Amino acid sequence: MRKHFVFFRLRLYYIVFFAILSMNVPALGLTAMNNDTLVKRLREVSVTEKGTRKMKSTAPSYSVDFTKFESMGVTGVADALNRLPGVTLKDYGGAGGLKTVSVRGFGATHTNVLYDGVALSDCQNGEIDLSRYSLDNISSINLTIGDNDDIFVPARSASLAATLSLSTRSFSQHVDSTLLTARFRYGSFTTVSPYLKVGRSFSNGSSFDVSGEYLYGKNNYPFTIFNGKEITHTRRNNSQMNSGHVETNGTVKLGARTSLNGKLYYYDNNRHLPGPVVLYNETNNERIHDRNFFGHANLRSVVSSTVSVLANAKFNWAESRYSDRSGNYINGILRQNYFQRECYVSGTVLWMPVTSLALVYSADYIYNNLNSNLPGDCRPYRNSVLQTFTARYRVSRLTLTARGLLSIYKNGAKSGESVGNESKLSPSVSASYSILSDNSLTFRASYKNIFRMPTFNELYFDHLGSRTLKPESTEQFNAGLTYMIPTSGFISSLYITADGYYNNVNDKIVAIPYNLHMWRMLNLGKVASTGLDMTVASVLNVANGWQLIADGNYSFQNSVSRYDKESSDYGKQIAYTPVHSGSASLACENPFVNMVIHMTGASETFSTNNHVKGSSISGHVEAGVAVYRSIPTRKHHFELRFDLMNMFNKQYEIIARYPMPGRAWQATIKFTL
Repeated sequence: MRKHFVFFRLRLYYIVFFAILSMNVPALGLTAMNNDTLVKRLREVSVTEKGTRKMKSTAPSYSVDFTKFESMGVTGVADALNRLPGVTLKDYGGAGGLKTVSVRGFGATHTNVLYDGVALSDCQNGEIDLSRYSLDNISSINLTIGDNDDIFVPARSASLAATLSLSTRSFSQHVDSTLLTARFRYGSFTTVSPYLKVGRSFSNGSSFDVSGEYLYGKNNYPFTIFNGKEITHTRRNNSQMNSGHVETNGTVKLGARTSLNGKLYYYDNNRHLPGPVVLYNETNNERIHDRNFFGHANLRSVVSSTVSVLANAKFNWAESRYSDRSGNYINGILRQNYFQRECYVSGTVLWMPVTSLALVYSADYIYNNLNSNLPGDCRPYRNSVLQTFTARYRVSRLTLTARGLLSIYKNGAKSGESVGNESKLSPSVSASYSILSDNSLTFRASYKNIFRMPTFNELYFDHLGSRTLKPESTEQFNAGLTYMIPTSGFISSLYITADGYYNNVNDKIVAIPYNLHMWRMLNLGKVASTGLDMTVASVLNVANGWQLIADGNYSFQNSVSRYDKESSDYGKQIAYTPVHSGSASLACENPFVNMVIHMTGASETFSTNNHVKGSSISGHVEAGVAVYRSIPTRKHHFELRFDLMNMFNKQYEIIARYPMPGRAWQATIKFTL
């Protein structure tokens, strides 16, 4: 009965969404925006920017767009993030392995993930699995560390230490056209993935599209176990997955100065969990079924030459059903089911009284709740109110930005005891100055103070959560240089960045064992991080029609515990954070067949904070190669691509006892109409 109700509710959401669009069909004939001054103002507050504006950013901001995915040899969203400095990717292996990102040692729960400008959420554990989103549907990926001068954003976008923004591809740039993209991919370990996107654009810039992707993977990749002198070759088992998602996007022009965007998204993943590798015991009978639906709407309007408004609304529903059929339980099967919901509304106003000054006020309201079938579940909920006031001053070579974030969290529970309420005012400031008159060399500096509320798992999880937890409080300091040589001839572009930083996290939440059978979450940690992030990108014109495209980054992270000098983990690198990491790619694009060689690497890490014997995870360098070819015709466009990943068959782990795949390949054919 419940299953039929859920599908009925999903159908109802789609009907409402299309009804809203249909009511605005008469507006499709209105004249598109053509005021040059107005367009210029919109670009000043755009979330993703390029060129000179990116050079003058007041805080570190790194972007990879779809034009770079092929030339960098990127195979997925998580792989693209692995090419950005300061990012530590957690990957449990295989096509269906959980993939989350930590920035500069803060942890994945400190990264705010936006999808087309609206935050993704998981109130249960606070981590967003990036493997759920298709690279084929992404136009750009942008990582901002701290707060920079892109100020026309909702308050929630400024509520964490780092912001990762995923923007989807739109058909709106095509005029009065029906477009179709179809892609099929097949690879090692019986990995099959078709993708289809179809859309319609209108003459005034309005558009609508539907896309879907299916992924099946047997994921039975081979790996090697080293136990002293004994070497065992085996395969991953219980790792099969069936995953799919469908997404619809609509943009309606409500006049020359107003646009309405809507999105509906549904995700379903029914997979086996391989579990950690334990010597001589490869049996695992765990399953998990994840489903997620969300819909959001975004209204953007230029009210006058000095005032713009932005409004967002979203509903999110997620379900996770876990089962363990190992037979080690009284009833034979352990079942843990979780359901979470979120309602979110936001309003933002931009006012530019003079050309050099921009002021923004934003207010967000968020309601979250979580319930499960666990014993003692108190059905917690949270009401959150976030407000920001931001000022940006820009003259000639100088940009100054200041922001205050007021966070209010009201917690409750429908049964049992809830945690206390929290509120805090968090400031941030940033600045950039172009040292040279041609803007080729820019200095930037920033500071941000922010705090993170504990997740529902950290607060309420059975035999683990603690209702007395305090929020984690963080501070970020950054200073850096950006350098761009606008050259011509052999070197058509050269872009270099270098940023040094110092961060600290107070009241770090850690799990501490009370005895062999019970752990508790406690505020026992303080982590201090110092580091350096560097990037370089260049395009070389070696001959007529031949280009070499080089990209690279390097990160140094010294993230250590600073809580108790007497503790065993004091002064030691925190778990799963490499001191050195980086990536590099070199692509040769030519009139025949394009080719790219790429590699990523990280130094040794530890699975525990106190670096006990046996917790070391060896460093690794993984290399790959890809060849690709675009075949345009008068009306159609074909793309052929072959990727060889981990071509030297490096055996390594990112998470302890979760081996990564060795050598693998995938072939892709893509058709665009």
